[in-house]
Amino acid sequence: MLEDLEKVKDSILIKGIKTQELSSMLGCLRGVIKKYNKGETVISEGQKLEKFGILIEGNLQIVQYDYIGNKSVISVIQPKQIFGEAFAYVNKVSSFNVEAIENSQVLFLDSNKLSTPCENCCTFHKQLVKNLLFIISNKNVNLTQKIECMSKRTTKEKLLTFLSLESIKNKSKEFYIQYDRQSLADYLGVERSAMSTELSKLRKDGIIEFEKNWFKLL
Repeated sequence: MLEDLEKVKDSILIKGIKTQELSSMLGCLRGVIKKYNKGETVISEGQKLEKFGILIEGNLQIVQYDYIGNKSVISVIQPKQIFGEAFAYVNKVSSFNVEAIENSQVLFLDSNKLSTPCENCCTFHKQLVKNLLFIISNKNVNLTQKIECMSKRTTKEKLLTFLSLESIKNKSKEFYIQYDRQSLADYLGVERSAMSTELSKLRKDGIIEFEKNWFKLL
């Protein structure tokens, strides 16, 4: 398990934790590693969460389905990122699905053990809580940005808002996004064909350039 943890030791959650403390951390937080094949569900809507996950390798996405099965992508989870922490901490059922979009490996940690210092007074607890607060705050910022995109009325406006925010986040007019075309359409809540049409128009009008998930604002 320690070999797997080496892959995420520079993640934000574990930032500031000494290498020699990792083994103790896993034991204290009851770390469990699970593997998922592409297409498998990692967390189901309605599932009660007591642990949150940190992705070791692979790719996951957080999705919601409406009553007729239409999918909305909330976000994509990449290696070293955590998920499920908000519901785990309040011991509530999940309001979303987490699905593997490729073969993935996840480390699950007990949220109750993290928030309650153990009798051994482990020095890493304080640092972990500090790191987790930073992560949650950053996710709130990303959620605000999604709401800003979704509040726009047209597909063109949603695309330009999203790309502008990505440019600001990357501090460059050239950047890569973490979504493929279908995932981006699901994220913005638009039809993929309509989005592709608008992207082509924006390129023709000299507003953007793009190739797969690379974009440039002109």
